[in-house]
Amino acid sequence: MRTRSKRACLALALLAVILVPAAGSRADDPDRLKAKKAELARVRDRIEALASERGDIKKQIIEIDRTIRGLQIDLRRLEAQAAKLESDVRSTQAEIDATKAQIDKIRGRATEQAVELYKEGATDAIDALLESRSLSELDDRIQYIGVASQQNTGALIRFGRLRLQIEKQNRELLKEKAALDAVLEEKSAVLAAEQKASSVLAQKFVKLGSKLEHARELEGDLSSSVERITADILAAQAKSAVVSLGESGKGFIWPLNGRVTSPYGYRWGRMHTGIDIDGVTGQPIVASKAGRVILASYYSGYGNAVIVDHGGGVSTLYAHMSRFAVSKGVIVDQGQTLGYVGCTGSCTGDHLHFEVRINGDPVDPMPYLP
Repeated sequence: MRTRSKRACLALALLAVILVPAAGSRADDPDRLKAKKAELARVRDRIEALASERGDIKKQIIEIDRTIRGLQIDLRRLEAQAAKLESDVRSTQAEIDATKAQIDKIRGRATEQAVELYKEGATDAIDALLESRSLSELDDRIQYIGVASQQNTGALIRFGRLRLQIEKQNRELLKEKAALDAVLEEKSAVLAAEQKASSVLAQKFVKLGSKLEHARELEGDLSSSVERITADILAAQAKSAVVSLGESGKGFIWPLNGRVTSPYGYRWGRMHTGIDIDGVTGQPIVASKAGRVILASYYSGYGNAVIVDHGGGVSTLYAHMSRFAVSKGVIVDQGQTLGYVGCTGSCTGDHLHFEVRINGDPVDPMPYLP
């Protein structure tokens, strides 16, 4: 009777240890941790998207700036050509004016001979020559009148031809300059549009930088919260470990203090060869029983895994570890840390996949645990 009473008291005491949260921990810490991790993942996705968008805009700015530099070079070249054409136009106009002056001078000399020419009926011929509007018309009138051999008339012919040639050249220069001015205007408009686009992108680049900085600050705060809540959970689990790691009648202890989230047996149409125990990254995983480590490496879908041989054909497997605390070949004591909870291999969340194997075949671990 006394033995039963002692056992009942011990059970109540152990239950109290389990139910009373450790200092600094809260009953809703696992849910808070899950929510914070989800929020952190969203923020990191946001950071990645912002960084990618900002990188694309930077590439666009670089490309537009390259275009702007090319347009500026083209404009300087075109402006130099326009300045030269302007100078050429002024030069040809000066030549036209000089030629007209020579024609007026010759006309004056011809006037002195007007009487003689009048007697011969040549006044009308001179006027006809001076009124020519083209070289072909001038030649026709020369042949028609027949005065090409006269001295003054010959000079008038030469200067008349020169004037017509220079005027033609002047018209061509003006036409070329007008076309060049149109190109300059078009290039200037394109340059202004590119400069405006570059300015808009630069402003967007700065705004995205501010958003990215804010998101990174939020990421830091959330990371700190995740670390703090994780530490609280680990501290609470460490204080209650003495209860969960009590030895069973078959000499095994729980490898991890946590809730069984998936039992041994068929699930989703296939055999689940062990049990899944809930945990958080970094939580210690201990040897369920003393033995020798025969595997401590990445093990296909198990991820980072440790297998301990306990002798007599019995072994245990610990899967999905974030990192190892032992290596192959070492002898471990019961309760010695083998590694830490993680989510490597085929895994959807932090947990320990634990198996008991008899002669290499998985069996239900629950009968072996306390």
